[in-house]
Amino acid sequence: MAFTPPADRQTIANVPFHAQDDYQCGPASLAGVLNFLGDPVSPDEIAQAVFRPELRGSVSLDLALYPRKRGHSSRFWRGKVEDIVRNVDAGRPLVLMQDLGIGPVSTYHFLVAVGYSPQGLIANTGRREYALLPWAEFLRTWERADNWTLLVEAKIL
Repeated sequence: MAFTPPADRQTIANVPFHAQDDYQCGPASLAGVLNFLGDPVSPDEIAQAVFRPELRGSVSLDLALYPRKRGHSSRFWRGKVEDIVRNVDAGRPLVLMQDLGIGPVSTYHFLVAVGYSPQGLIANTGRREYALLPWAEFLRTWERADNWTLLVEAKIL
């Protein structure tokens, strides 16, 4: 089935951005989403809980479960572009995982989906805020990571 990009452009305003230090893309991405929900946690605080030095990174399950320790709800699944569009339209940034490796060598990377356009995904990633990632490139790397998608929602008071 051929991919049809979204016809319009939409972004979520004011999603906090944390420049990602080496191997800290998971904590930085999750901190941006939690900060957006009003939780003041820092990337360093998250990294202390989820960073695995032997892997030089964070495990997706640890990132998915961390918000629950802070009273939020979270769920992860194999996403589709329609999930990105629906959640951005509803004002919910998503944490997505890409595999930026080459051939059989995987290099996983987390980012925050903050928008979309006909040209590509708009994301807080690496050291770039609201960066445009062309659909073809993004979809290839997201698919290599099994389209891993994380939604975190604020705790109910």
